[in-house]
Amino acid sequence: MLWYKSFLETRRWFILAVAVLAAQVVALYVAYPMDPVASYPNGALGVLPDEMAVLRTGDFRGYVWVRWFSTTMLLFWPVYVIALAGTDLENAGGREYLLSLPVSRRRIALTRIAVAWVQIAVFTVLPSLLLSLMAPLRGQRYPVSDVLVHSGILLAGGCSLFGLTMLLRTMLGDVAAFSAAGALVALGVLFTFIAKDLTPYSLFRVMNGADYFFRHQVPWTGMAVSVGVGAALAMASIHIVERRDF
Repeated sequence: MLWYKSFLETRRWFILAVAVLAAQVVALYVAYPMDPVASYPNGALGVLPDEMAVLRTGDFRGYVWVRWFSTTMLLFWPVYVIALAGTDLENAGGREYLLSLPVSRRRIALTRIAVAWVQIAVFTVLPSLLLSLMAPLRGQRYPVSDVLVHSGILLAGGCSLFGLTMLLRTMLGDVAAFSAAGALVALGVLFTFIAKDLTPYSLFRVMNGADYFFRHQVPWTGMAVSVGVGAALAMASIHIVERRDF
């Protein structure tokens, strides 16, 4: 019952995410071959200036990475993750029904988190797999292994964003929470790129898997920090919900 209700509450965003991201993959191949110099004159999200020179050689693997994992997924993916982040007790209409059930608030929140992360994993991996399936149509090849590694990095790297939004939604109205989450992420990304020592731990830098693309190194430290922060913020959200007098 709880699983199904959580799915009903989130299915519109889930279906929209799958459809829009799949359409973006098609657009990626329609635009191929793209002139990286003209398309990214000022660089790409989460990419350092000296790294852009490598991406301007016309390499297919670089084309896919900069267009998909370092542009599309950094612009669209966080929107859907933020939309799905919650405890299921934010909506006043559904909250009254949930509180009448013989289940704890913790179980309600954990069920919502589990359903949301299954959906996030699906709309992260499935559209990305289209990259490999459609590559032969352009006479190219994109390894499934790269898709799975980058998707895993993106999922782990985005945990802090999910936890932050979840916490903000327990304390603020939805509009204010979503606005604050977007502003904090933008400021954090800007600050970490200005402070060079913190750049390897920048949220977008971790999420796009730049270290794996350029050096075949999985950013374990950045991923661990994001997962730890996200889990701590999610547990804080559950604690607030448990103590709140609705």
